[in-house]
Amino acid sequence: GGHSIISRVADFDEIEVLGETIDDAAGEAFDKVSKYYGFGYPGGAVIDRLAASGDDHAFHFPKPSLHKGEHRYDVSYSGLKTAAIHQLDQYRKPGAETTPENIAASFQRAAVDILLDRLYKAIEDTGLRTVVAGGGVAANSYLRRELGARAAEKGLTVRFPPLKLCGDNGAMVAGLGCRFLER
Repeated sequence: GGHSIISRVADFDEIEVLGETIDDAAGEAFDKVSKYYGFGYPGGAVIDRLAASGDDHAFHFPKPSLHKGEHRYDVSYSGLKTAAIHQLDQYRKPGAETTPENIAASFQRAAVDILLDRLYKAIEDTGLRTVVAGGGVAANSYLRRELGARAAEKGLTVRFPPLKLCGDNGAMVAGLGCRFLER
């Protein structure tokens, strides 16, 4: 909760963190943008719902410039959050309407693409063939659709938890506890 992580996992207790949040997590950015515009809570679910009828190219939000070295797989959401909240008009495509649906769709695309860009770099560099998504943002329809499409193109196996479990931290902790108990 409150953190975005890209990891290589050999077993439930053998985890190598490849990249992580260096400031705001993806879910936190969804919540804060949603709160600022009065869309509702939880932000991820509300933005996903609004985005379904919006233009995801109405705003062209910036991506973080973490290109190399120790930040190769890290993610950052503070700049995107600032752009969406305080500099919205600066990123609006000429002729695009500033509607809740367009803001939500463009923000969602940018936020998920930041995560996917880093994930794809990690996949290419490590040769991993299986991706497992977890946490609240794993419920996002754009993430599921885009990652599923890439998986089909690249021969990857992708696993998502059922939607009803994506935001349930208690179920995730209980699942881990069950594995330790089994051992």
